[in-house]
Amino acid sequence: MTRPLVSIILCTYNGIKFIDEQLTSIRRQSYLDLEIIISDDASTDGTFEWLEKEAVIDKRIKLYRNESNIGFNLNFNNACRKAEGNFIAFADQDDIWDEKKIEILLNELKKDDDVIMTYCLSAQFEKFNAPYLNSLKIVNPFSGNDARQFFLRNIISGHTMLFKKELLAASAPFPAEVYYDWWLVVYACSIGKIKAVPEILVWHRVHENNITGSAKPHVLFYEQTQKNLKHFISISKLSANHKQFALKLHKLYSGFPEKKFSMRLWWFLLFNSRVIFAYKKRAIPIFSYLKHSFRYARTSTVS
Repeated sequence: MTRPLVSIILCTYNGIKFIDEQLTSIRRQSYLDLEIIISDDASTDGTFEWLEKEAVIDKRIKLYRNESNIGFNLNFNNACRKAEGNFIAFADQDDIWDEKKIEILLNELKKDDDVIMTYCLSAQFEKFNAPYLNSLKIVNPFSGNDARQFFLRNIISGHTMLFKKELLAASAPFPAEVYYDWWLVVYACSIGKIKAVPEILVWHRVHENNITGSAKPHVLFYEQTQKNLKHFISISKLSANHKQFALKLHKLYSGFPEKKFSMRLWWFLLFNSRVIFAYKKRAIPIFSYLKHSFRYARTSTVS
């Protein structure tokens, strides 16, 4: 019996320093029915030339190159259009995968027809060292379809996901103003369910430039939230209750930057903190809820 094809999307930019370890961990996956789509964003450090040699060795690699640097979101958008698999996974150029990552996530994804995305845990490791558990964020894993839990924060990184191609078909193209993985998570909650697999299957390398193509910019929290909510509200299959919740949040955040602090927003965040801050794992959550409600109701908070 033919097994389903899994498309792995790997976008690269000046990644010659770490790409060998990551590509090796992908090629060693226990699940063999893969296509490895690599889209290079006009690297200048020899990354593409190195990848050309690897593509000759492994015919599962489909290599593309942009004529000029277009940035990570658009690069992912373009690369995703080339995916032919029944299931999609994203890979960062500087991580290392557990060899059973795809096998484990796929097995979980196939257990429930309503689940459209599975994701694993990702543990950090420092540069210039062998992988070791350095920092694993203490968060409550998410399973279900409550999109409200992602209106202010996203805890599911792209490099931890495996999802059905139908999610990609419904959600593409990704909005330029929203991180692609954040957009996919909210969209997944709108048309299906997400299931957490509480196993560390990705080692996420920490170094000075983790985003493919450019360093992650620091923006004011309210600015990013206003942009995100505008796009989340546009999702036609977002449930009516969740859309009303997003509209209320968007209206409250629209008072910035004229206001430095919004008491109405603070109260709304605090009143709904069990949903909005559900990802936070605390022995006494009320103190965390108070702190973060206050933090996110200020103009000066940086995302």
